[in-house]
Amino acid sequence: MSEVLLFSAGLDSFPAWHFLGRPPAVYFDLGHRYAAQERHAITALAEVCGIEVAISEELRLGRWEAPDAIIPMRNVHLAMLAVNRADVVWCVGVKGDATLDKSPLAFEDMSSFISRLSGRPVRVDSPFWDMTKTQIISWYLDEGLPVEHLLLTFSCSRTDGDPTHCGTCSSCLRRWISLANNGITAPFEAPPWQWSRVQDYYVPAMREGRYPAHRAEEFFTALATIEPASTPHRRKGIR
Repeated sequence: MSEVLLFSAGLDSFPAWHFLGRPPAVYFDLGHRYAAQERHAITALAEVCGIEVAISEELRLGRWEAPDAIIPMRNVHLAMLAVNRADVVWCVGVKGDATLDKSPLAFEDMSSFISRLSGRPVRVDSPFWDMTKTQIISWYLDEGLPVEHLLLTFSCSRTDGDPTHCGTCSSCLRRWISLANNGITAPFEAPPWQWSRVQDYYVPAMREGRYPAHRAEEFFTALATIEPASTPHRRKGIR
């Protein structure tokens, strides 16, 4: 069966491209607020890795983007367009993802109704349902793949077009956690662990069990690698 990877040049979809054996990829520019930075990262990764990625502007959902960068039913729309290109659509979700349109059950439902309405077998799936972001990065490093390529990825929801990771959004926080837990120091405009929401929201939320246990474990493991807030971040080392 033909396959296509929904590619965003993020810290999930780039390792997935390697994990899946480097399949053809497609990026849908939805007109969302950080599309310019994603396209910049896609260009950089395509040049150094030879990624075969098509850029599409046929779906413009940016007008529905919420303040937290969520676009309702984004993955449903992406899957329906992607099946015009292949029978298997890889849309990367990770262990613990549970938004309404990104979970194992959601992807099973998409596969079922798209197959029924298209009149042919279609599969929408992720290769990483059993892996956390930290584990995905660990796999990438264990494969001996270049850290410098990994750092070309973009995982941030800033709105000003700057390709530097802001360090003060949930995407940056998750990026930092997965990299820090693998001994990788990455650049951020502001240290994610010093973001006010870490202490105001995430620490109590993790302690109170509002997130899956593995998310809390990786969160506190990453925080434990940091010197006191008044001390510069001195961690070194790239695996």
